[in-house]
Order: sequence, then structure tokens, then C-alpha cells
Amino acid sequence: MNLLDFAIYWAAFVLAMIILANFIAPGKLGYARNLEKVEPFFGEVFRVHCGYTVLTMLGMLLACVFYHDGLRDGEGLGFGVSLFMAVFWGSRVVVQVVLYNKEIKQKYPIYNVLFFIAFFYLGALFSFLTIRNLLP
Repeated sequence: MNLLDFAIYWAAFVLAMIILANFIAPGKLGYARNLEKVEPFFGEVFRVHCGYTVLTMLGMLLACVFYHDGLRDGEGLGFGVSLFMAVFWGSRVVVQVVLYNKEIKQKYPIYNVLFFIAFFYLGALFSFLTIRNLLP
């Protein structure tokens, strides 16, 4: 296994940890308590969006495990998936740094740093794969 293969498999592990965090965060951040303050419809929309986000990340994880050759080599759909993940995770780094509430980031500094590192790693890896496969 070469370094790039390892990096893609490591991305699968990072994705698994982010998915796991999405099951821990609701209790830690009081999702239920906060969703009681909004109309039921908006709570439903929030839950659906959370579910589809986790499902999307699961698809990314599975692509890293079962289609890592395509991601590495930029073959066919592998290039498009790498490009999608580069944009998805690259923009997520920006959201983490610019948009998230500073008080929450200060309250949970370790989580903030861990998420930043995870998002940056994923964004950098898939950006690298995308650019690498654009070059001759």
C-alpha cells in the first residue's frame, strides 16, 4: 500500500469519526432543548438535513473504502467524486472558521480544533487528488 492509498483509507476513518460525532453532538449541544423553541416543521427540516448530511458522509466513507483506486487515479466517476468532496470539505473548513459561533468554539476548544483538522485534512486530500488528476 502506498502513501496515497493510506491517505484515502485514513480519510474513511476520519469520516467515520465525524459520523460518530453526529450522534454524540445532539446530546452534548442540547439539540432537543433548542428545537423545542422552533415550530415543529423547522425541527423536522433540521432533523432531515442532519440525516441526509450523515448519509452523504457515509457515502463518502464507502467510496474511500471500496473505490479508493478510482479516487486515487481519477478514473471516471472517481474524479467527479473527488471534486465533489474537495468542494464539500473545503467549504466546510470555511464554515468552521468564519460562520460558527465563537462562544461555542471557545466553550469546546478541543472539539473545534479536532473538527478543523478533520475538515482541513479531507479538503486538502480531495483537493490534491482533484488537481493531481487534472494535470497531464
